[in-house]
Amino acid sequence: MPPFGKVLVANRGEIAVRVMKAIKEMGMKAVAVYSEADKYALHVKYADEAYYIGPPPALESYLNIQAIIDAAEKAHADAVHPGYGFLSENADFAEAVVKAGLTWIGPPVDAMRAIKSKLDGKRIAKQAGVPISPGSDGPVDSLDEALKLAEKIGYPIMVKAAFGGGGTGITRVDNPDQLVEVWERNKRLAYQAFGKADLYIEKAAVNPRHIEFQLIGDKYGNYVVAWERECTIQRRNQKLIEEAPSPALKMEERERMFEPIIKFGQIIHYYTLGTFETVFSDTTREFYFLELNKRLQVEHPITEMIFRIDLVKLQINIAAGEPLPFTQEELNKRVRGHAIEYRINAEDPLNDFTGSSGFITYYKEPTGPGVRVDSGVTLGSYVPPFYDSLISKLIVYGENRAYAIQAGIRALNDYKIGGVRTTIELYKWISQEEDFQKGKFSTAYIAEKREQYLKYLKAKEQMKAALAATLYQRGLLKKATTTVNSTQPQNQTKRSNWKTYGLLQQSSYRVMW
Repeated sequence: MPPFGKVLVANRGEIAVRVMKAIKEMGMKAVAVYSEADKYALHVKYADEAYYIGPPPALESYLNIQAIIDAAEKAHADAVHPGYGFLSENADFAEAVVKAGLTWIGPPVDAMRAIKSKLDGKRIAKQAGVPISPGSDGPVDSLDEALKLAEKIGYPIMVKAAFGGGGTGITRVDNPDQLVEVWERNKRLAYQAFGKADLYIEKAAVNPRHIEFQLIGDKYGNYVVAWERECTIQRRNQKLIEEAPSPALKMEERERMFEPIIKFGQIIHYYTLGTFETVFSDTTREFYFLELNKRLQVEHPITEMIFRIDLVKLQINIAAGEPLPFTQEELNKRVRGHAIEYRINAEDPLNDFTGSSGFITYYKEPTGPGVRVDSGVTLGSYVPPFYDSLISKLIVYGENRAYAIQAGIRALNDYKIGGVRTTIELYKWISQEEDFQKGKFSTAYIAEKREQYLKYLKAKEQMKAALAATLYQRGLLKKATTTVNSTQPQNQTKRSNWKTYGLLQQSSYRVMW
């Protein structure tokens, strides 16, 4: 018997579709919510029912607690799954769900309130024995105090917003002049993004890697750690490529983190999924706690691939009162192979990762052994400018890391998206780059390799433009018209794109005339 009758997914895009697939496979009905900008989105079409919740701005729709609760009540939903981002870590939303008589598919409200900020997390981590980096115990009240503390712990340091996530308000600082420069800017960014300007300081790790551990707990005090995910390839503190397990860790290094992470969960009576973000130094071989994410992670599929488990179904069963179906020892025996996830963002790497919006004019997903695509778009989808740029995720699996990389290269070559700029071409370059293939990288990888990948991307653009010009001159490039639903955004009833047989129509980038 299914754990619930109907589950409302309080999210959009690829994660909404992915969660709905699990819901349907478990024999339940999936309910979507959508803003005006997402009226024709894939997650709306895929759901069994869909409810309008407001205008395009997230504050008026996907962050509108009352509108989502109203939709759940209209749908007669039994439970709410928040996905990630938006309201997924908002204790007020979780409490509103519970007060409405619905089941919250997430951690208990009390546990969420116990770690309202990253500083709360650091305090509990210290109590649990999770390693933390030297720095301030609470918010730093002034620039003068920041300068004194930085001098005491030594540069480089990290200046961080105490609330929120997504890399906002986080800056590495290498000297006092730079600290003076970024202090007020980070306070302003933190306030604009999270409504709170609190900043704190930590010692920056040497040659840092970003490694996170997957905690899973049930309502009866049983816990396991589903190993770790390597999330080091980032731009502006936001992840681009993740893999599991980490190529940097030895078994004894990962296992020494299991006990303190589980103790953290026990202290606050945490259950469902939780992700411990840490910094790991290749030089000192030490971990430092960053924060606990109280939700499903974007990169959860790579854990699913190597353990052969469905984390979303597990979340739902735990929320329904089911105990964990395995012990740590049993879970360890399930590990097989290596998995890599590429976040396919609608961004232009040639233009400092500026977001790209518009219609998807061509779409072809890769298939084959070891390939999985979690997508929120298809042919004709509209990518709005109002939300996160993530449109899909490409996940590949191999019996070892080398095979996974080769699967990734093949799948990236097969993945074709037209109409918007994407990060696919960048990932093709990274996957073949020597340091990446050897697993030799830090969180500075993208910044350090910028000149190399820009040269590669510019050469690819020039080649495509030259090819298009040649084909056009020979009469092989034809102009085709595609009809679009007249009620879609921007009153756009027709759009034109240049097509050529098997070549430019499959390009990740449009040719601009």
